[in-house]
Amino acid sequence: MPQIQVIKGKAFEYATANAIAEKYRYFGDVEIVQNTSYNLAFEYFTIYLSAEEQLNYARASSHAVEQLFLLEPMLTQDNSVLEISIAEDGFGIDGDVRDVIISKRDLDWEIGVSCKHNHEALKHQRLSANIDFGNSWAGYPVSQNYWNTVLPIFEELSDFRSRKINWRDLGNYGFDKVNDVYIPLLTAFLNEFNHLDASHSDLATKFMEYLAGRKDFYKFVMNESGQYVDIYTYNLHGNLNKGGTTLAQVVLPTQFIYKGWKTNRNGNQSDNTLVIEMDNDWAVSLRLHSAASLVETSLKFDSQPISLPSELQIFRVNY
Repeated sequence: MPQIQVIKGKAFEYATANAIAEKYRYFGDVEIVQNTSYNLAFEYFTIYLSAEEQLNYARASSHAVEQLFLLEPMLTQDNSVLEISIAEDGFGIDGDVRDVIISKRDLDWEIGVSCKHNHEALKHQRLSANIDFGNSWAGYPVSQNYWNTVLPIFEELSDFRSRKINWRDLGNYGFDKVNDVYIPLLTAFLNEFNHLDASHSDLATKFMEYLAGRKDFYKFVMNESGQYVDIYTYNLHGNLNKGGTTLAQVVLPTQFIYKGWKTNRNGNQSDNTLVIEMDNDWAVSLRLHSAASLVETSLKFDSQPISLPSELQIFRVNY
């Protein structure tokens, strides 16, 4: 059985796609792309959710979609066919974080929705022995000095992985997850990030665009216990609310203000989290972690927004 968070996230994607389809059928025809991702989301919704949960998810997505239709005049300005698809896994690697994509070919119009269940994460990008984060995130390759620093660490992890060793047992082999993995990897990452920043004046813009999304989108964040959905309007390039006057374009950052280690509430320096502060009211945290029991050969960043520009409007709908 898949992880519960994966199930609920995929199920919410299906519920959102279905709610958009049901709403639009009052205006025109709908074409749903029956790809692998759609079928999987449908399976998770129908097989793994109880009947009560299905009703709850349908109600949440329906209320969120009502707000979406208010924000998007292009949805109701004509009755041309609306195509709805769910993005395939791995779609967000290049910075397109949309899960549900809706379009009208006749109008050359397209928007997307990112569906989140009980969390507001931006992305979960990785560090590994073969991921050039500078090139992937901003188009600027990392230096050989970075590789010289991190490759020995990943080689150690690869060896532990081949021996099926758990993270919790690393101490038995004279290795520590925090002091021998997290801290040196994040130090190397931060040093390289500073190096790239010194060489490329637009790094802050490209970094945040990669994290937030290279294509404009709405983010639906379902809070199951609170019975509400927060709708974030990532209108970074002016492609949302076409024909309307509700949403302003959100200005991306142009420079970094601070790049460094997070200070915990007790005043101590974090050993797994960095904070990146930029102008135009952007700030994010990057927490390096592994959710697996066995040692992995790549580590994931949990990228969370700390502050967002005031132009990025958030609408809350209760259900």
